[in-house]
Amino acid sequence: MRRVRIAGPAQRDLAHILRTSEEQFGAQARSRYRRLIDKALNDVARDPERAGVRSIDDVRLGYFVYHLNFSRRAGTTITVRRPRHLIAFRLDERGDVIVARVFHERQLLQHHLHYADPPDR
Repeated sequence: MRRVRIAGPAQRDLAHILRTSEEQFGAQARSRYRRLIDKALNDVARDPERAGVRSIDDVRLGYFVYHLNFSRRAGTTITVRRPRHLIAFRLDERGDVIVARVFHERQLLQHHLHYADPPDR
């Protein structure tokens, strides 16, 4: 399986999403959402061409998005009724998944995937 590396902006996104989830819906909801995010990351690492992954070359060349909803539907026991976030990622030269951002489905991609992102190490 490919490795998943989470860039700094995506780490901050995840921290904010989970903090907000807990504030609005409680600790159990935060835990369920975290498990769904982890499942989605593992799903993409296993198969970055799986159903639900779509190219966003029109926004940023070589990048893809994956809605958490597709991992919820994949026979999981994680009960998140309506996940609202997408994972923006690319594959590096080794085929590892580099998560650039995690954002709400209502946010505009072009505002969150800047070409000024630092290169991978």
